[in-house]
Amino acid sequence: MRAVIFPASLVEIAKLVGAGDKIAGVNEEIKLDYCLPDFRDRPVVGKYLQREKLTYWDILEELRPEVIMDFEIDTLYSIDELRAFAERHNAKLALFDIVKVEDLFPITQKIADLLDGDPSTLLEFYRRHLEGIKEISSGVEERRKVVMLYRGINVVTQTNVLSDAVEKTGAEYMGKLPTHRKVIPVPFEEFLKRFSEADVLILLTSVLTSEEKLKRIRDEMLDSSEWRKVKAVDSGEVHILGSAIDRNSFMRWSPRIIPGIYQLGKVIYPDLYPDWEPVARELYRLCGVER
Repeated sequence: MRAVIFPASLVEIAKLVGAGDKIAGVNEEIKLDYCLPDFRDRPVVGKYLQREKLTYWDILEELRPEVIMDFEIDTLYSIDELRAFAERHNAKLALFDIVKVEDLFPITQKIADLLDGDPSTLLEFYRRHLEGIKEISSGVEERRKVVMLYRGINVVTQTNVLSDAVEKTGAEYMGKLPTHRKVIPVPFEEFLKRFSEADVLILLTSVLTSEEKLKRIRDEMLDSSEWRKVKAVDSGEVHILGSAIDRNSFMRWSPRIIPGIYQLGKVIYPDLYPDWEPVARELYRLCGVER
């Protein structure tokens, strides 16, 4: 079995179900992924750019994969070429979307089935922690209002699993916008109209935007009389969380979102949620990168 898996998030799942040896090709971003050091020497079949995906079709042709996996995000790039390639080479094409955290269960099972892996340990990890989070969130007395942003007032929407992760903490996610896009730019004036009552504003890092850049942006926001019209900014509730692929980035479409919910909970309800670090270490032990 030879599989090509484009997103690092799906490689993470494949590794955790014990099927890493089936992966013949990966995306270039894998070289930066803390959880996946053992895939850095695999053939590179593409990379994600800011608003599109670049595929190395010649490498894909050489590998002749039997299974190809990717996210189905039609607003970011077209998958028509990938469909055509899979049909031409009689390869199975598995396309995934993750809107709710619970979507990890069928996605993990599907990847395990395709690659002859064992999902039991990972599924139990999800189940145990989601039950624990539900118990903690039942103690929330006030549903704080939260908005998440990527650099440039790009709002995370309700179709993005990160919004559901916020709601899992017991908070209310405000970014319910009339779009099926995962992230959407919002003009500043519209942002003020929609989100001025936000209690918590979360700025997200990415492969393209470092924590240091976001710290400068946060300082500018806190010093801005216009931004202080947003309740969260005026009260200093502007936080930075990782959505890249370094060790402390858990705002991901992958098993990392489980410690990510604890991380969100600690930011939104600091007196209610425990430290997220032990959950992160547990996941990284399963990944084999920490003891």
